[in-house]
Amino acid sequence: MNTPMNPHGSLLLADDHGLVRHGLQLLLADVLPHLRVQLASSLAETVKLLQTAGRFDLVLLDLTLSDVHGLAGLRRLREDFPYVPVVILSAQDDRDTVLATLDAGAMGFISKAASPTELKDALNRVLVEHRIHLPQSVSGGMAAVPPLGADGSGGRELSELSALGLTERQIEVLGYVVQGLRNKEIARLLDRSEVVVKKHVTATLQALGAPNRTKLLVLLSQRGYRVPSMRAVAGE
Repeated sequence: MNTPMNPHGSLLLADDHGLVRHGLQLLLADVLPHLRVQLASSLAETVKLLQTAGRFDLVLLDLTLSDVHGLAGLRRLREDFPYVPVVILSAQDDRDTVLATLDAGAMGFISKAASPTELKDALNRVLVEHRIHLPQSVSGGMAAVPPLGADGSGGRELSELSALGLTERQIEVLGYVVQGLRNKEIARLLDRSEVVVKKHVTATLQALGAPNRTKLLVLLSQRGYRVPSMRAVAGE
């Protein structure tokens, strides 16, 4: 049986409870020793670190920080740092909350009730396999578990969706959508108008039978599709 690789890279953990923050740091050092972790206790500190401390591979963001409430913090990060993936960490893991975070641009959601093994598997899924991670309250335990590839990663490639009649450009746009980028950011990357991008997004939703972006993310997560690397998107 193949075991997921330990991710190498950097993670910014933002939580305003000191015991939770440092407890998670110790846990991450134990289960994912190759992962570099920095801490922030507020949205303001998170923004400052993103501006000054170099690139992070992932932000693990508490849904409610001391200086911001609810989805406002997530929306701020997606607006100011669109190429840094954000996964929400929260004790409030009901279906409506999880779907709202996806709609606001999160790439995944980890419940604070998760076991150490679940946390490790979730971060491996996001950082190594480049897959969206959702709790069972949304995935319903239906998420696909595809075989690991030769490079140690798992998941189905978005390019397989060409079998549904999607063009190469539409699949490229889909890759940006699942990373939380909005139409205006995708348009800027592709040097196309927002109208053209919106047409591609609409065609993709129709082909996959998803009524909106949020349901699209759930569907892709359940079917085990991989997300293109954000480093490639940012041109690194």
